[in-house]
Amino acid sequence: MEHIVDITSLAFGGRGIGRIDGKVVFVPFTAPGDKARVEVVTEKKGFSEGALVEVVSPSPQRVSPSCPVFGACGGCALQHISYEGQAEWKERIFEETLKRIGKVEGVEFGEPIKAANPWNYRGRAAFHVDKGAWGFFGGKSHSVIDIDECPIVDPVVNRAFKGIKGALSGKKHGIYAVEVVGSPIDNRAVASFYVYEEKKVDWHGCLSGVEGLKGFEVRLSTERKGRGERICAEGDTVLSYAVQGFTLKAGIGLFSQVNLTQNEQLVQKVIEYAGLSGTETVVDLFSGVGNFTLPLSRGARAAIGVESSVEAVEFAEENARINGTKSASFHAAEAVAWLKQEIKNLEKTRPCVLVLDPPRGGGPDVVRMISDARPERVVYVSCSPPTLARDLSTLNACGYRVKRASFVDMFPQTYHIECVACLELI
Repeated sequence: MEHIVDITSLAFGGRGIGRIDGKVVFVPFTAPGDKARVEVVTEKKGFSEGALVEVVSPSPQRVSPSCPVFGACGGCALQHISYEGQAEWKERIFEETLKRIGKVEGVEFGEPIKAANPWNYRGRAAFHVDKGAWGFFGGKSHSVIDIDECPIVDPVVNRAFKGIKGALSGKKHGIYAVEVVGSPIDNRAVASFYVYEEKKVDWHGCLSGVEGLKGFEVRLSTERKGRGERICAEGDTVLSYAVQGFTLKAGIGLFSQVNLTQNEQLVQKVIEYAGLSGTETVVDLFSGVGNFTLPLSRGARAAIGVESSVEAVEFAEENARINGTKSASFHAAEAVAWLKQEIKNLEKTRPCVLVLDPPRGGGPDVVRMISDARPERVVYVSCSPPTLARDLSTLNACGYRVKRASFVDMFPQTYHIECVACLELI
């Protein structure tokens, strides 16, 4: 059944919110201010889910999407909303989530850190391959939407992907995914090919003519999950980028921020919230290759990075060496295990600032350990406001108060929200 619905706001996830006979309805690809014809596709107890049939009267924030497969591809959710509108609603969603789930009060919310360029920013992209199509999964499906380039992907990555697709299309290679990552200092790219069976492929012959590709690896994963076993590698597969005056290197399979321009802003905000005077010991959990640890070490008495990946720690140690940083050290350990082992030492190390940037699921176990260690200040970086809010609520119950929080738009055109919160022990 179809209804005319006024879209009044935006939900986390990018769906517009309206009401039908008082009941909330979520409608993808609508913008706040739209009057839309909506077909209800699912009825739940407390809400409905709808599909956009027609925009009867467009919102002032509505724009024409730049991508020809927007709506079919599952990568972007907000291309139909102006960038100013996207940033405005993300900021609102972030603040409301912290207040509603985290129960935080008296927080000083900083000005949103918008992207200077909301297009061609993504320096890392994982493309899927299936039945001759190369691209991204469609919305709520595993059908691959075929593309030659993506408007939110960095030109270096787009160029390499287009060359790879052209070189390997039509060949029997067993590829089910390929990750392409830009290396900004080299202005070139590296690639990881994931294959479900080992076939005789002249990888060198096929890929030697791909413009801007400086190296690649091939990984076998018969179950099509995880990183699998590396069965082939050629060229230089090390990435290099700069942040806060430091040159950092990382292996292709290691985590790195996808928007390096905004990464500069994110790291600067972490440094600001850490409030270092030169006397503090900084502990950086989930430290990766030193993206936060090394810039923080410049203003601290000592900086300690804790990371579960041995490979990442090896790169972090090399990054400290090549940048001449002697005040930073790194440890290969799970965050909770390391905190348990070092809890007594941390209790004696004052003043202490703890920084954490956990995976999307947050760090509930880590948060409980933090409350035992009781550092004077905690800086929490998150790409998921709901899990951040949950963990902030836990810390709040343990004697911490959220003083400041900011939204950094790392992912324009998508619903994802990167944020930073600063807590102090009271």
